Amino acid sequence: MCLGKLFLSPAPPKKSEGEAKVAWTETREHTSTTTTTSTDGGASSTPATQTETVTFSNEEVYFENKFTAYGGGSDQTLTAGEHLFPFSYVLPTNLPSSFEGEHGHIRYTVRAVLDRPWTFDHEAKAAFTIISTLDLNTEPQAAAPANAQKSKTYCCLCCASGPVNVTLSLPTGGAVPGETLFPTLDVENNSRVYLSLIKLRLKKRLLYKARGSTKTEEMSIAEKNLGYVDSGQSHTFEREALLVPSLPPSNLKNCSIIDLDYYLEAHFTSSGWNSNFELRVPVLIGTIPLHQNFAQYTPAVQSQPLGWNFSPSAPYRDGSPSYPDLPPPTYQQSVFGARSVVERADNQYIYGEKNFAPMYPVYHHS
Repeated sequence: MCLGKLFLSPAPPKKSEGEAKVAWTETREHTSTTTTTSTDGGASSTPATQTETVTFSNEEVYFENKFTAYGGGSDQTLTAGEHLFPFSYVLPTNLPSSFEGEHGHIRYTVRAVLDRPWTFDHEAKAAFTIISTLDLNTEPQAAAPANAQKSKTYCCLCCASGPVNVTLSLPTGGAVPGETLFPTLDVENNSRVYLSLIKLRLKKRLLYKARGSTKTEEMSIAEKNLGYVDSGQSHTFEREALLVPSLPPSNLKNCSIIDLDYYLEAHFTSSGWNSNFELRVPVLIGTIPLHQNFAQYTPAVQSQPLGWNFSPSAPYRDGSPSYPDLPPPTYQQSVFGARSVVERADNQYIYGEKNFAPMYPVYHHS
C-alpha cells in the first residue's frame, strides 16, 4: 500500500503511477553510390557514406491511478493557510523492483496538481521505492556452491606454451546486500607467461530491450586486486572478501524490457603482447537471505528515513514464507546513486526532489 500525507494550500487532485521505460540511440552508417555523367557521355560512380542516428525506445505501464483530494466543483475553493490531505492507494501485486539506470528505469511516482484558474497550475512530484521479493531460500542455485573453470593456452613465437588452469568458486551462489562474498581462486600457471595482475570484480550486466534492438551494459560494483602469479608457479587465493553493497535484486522479475544479473569475475592481465582473459561465476542477489545465515544478522537502526518518513520493517513477501527469526534489514540508497526523475512532460513549475535513488534492504552482521 502507498501511504502519504500532503500539505498544500489549496488542495490538489492526485495521481500515482508505475512504469518502466528504456531509450537509447545508435549511430549507423550506410554506403550509397552516386553516378555522375560527364559531357562526353561517360559515367563515373562515387561511393558516399551517410551517418544516421536511430533512437530505440520501449515502455511498460504497471498502474496509473487518479483521484481528487478536494474540490471537483467549479465553486469550491480553499481558504488561505496550510491544509493536510492524507491519502492511500493499494498497489497492484507482482510489481517489479524500482530501478534507475543510464538507459532505462522502473519508476514509481505520486504527483499532486494544484488547479489554479486563469494561471499556471502548481505540481509536486515524489518518487518512491518498490521492492519485489527475491527469496534465496526458494532458489535452488542460491544455496548450492558455484564454480567455473578455464584453461588458457598461449602461443609464444609459434610454439605453444603450457596452459594456465584457473578455477573460481563460491561457497553459495546467492547473497544479499550487506553480505560478504568469500570466493576462492586457484591459479596454476604452467605457461611461460607472467600473469602480472589478477583482479576480482563483482559486476552487473543489464539488457535493455526495445522494438528492433537490444542494448547490453556492464559495470563493476566492487573490485579487489589479488596480485600476480609468475610463470611456472601456482597460487590459491582463499576467502578474498568482497562486500555486497545496496543493490536491486537479480532478474527484475515482472519487467519484460530490462534484465539484470550479477556475476563474479576473475580478470587476468598477461605480460607482453599476450591476450588477457576472464573467468566468471554467476551470483544471485536476493532480498531474503539463506536461512542458514539468519543467525549472522542483527537488527540495525534505520540511519536514513525513506520518503514521507515511512520505513518498512522488511520487504513485502507477496506470499513467500514468513521468517520471524530474521532480523529486519535497514534500507539504503542504491550504490549507483541518484538519477534525475524529471520527465519531458513535467512543467517548469513542478516541486519536489529532482533526483532520486531507490532504497534497497541491507542486512547487517552481528
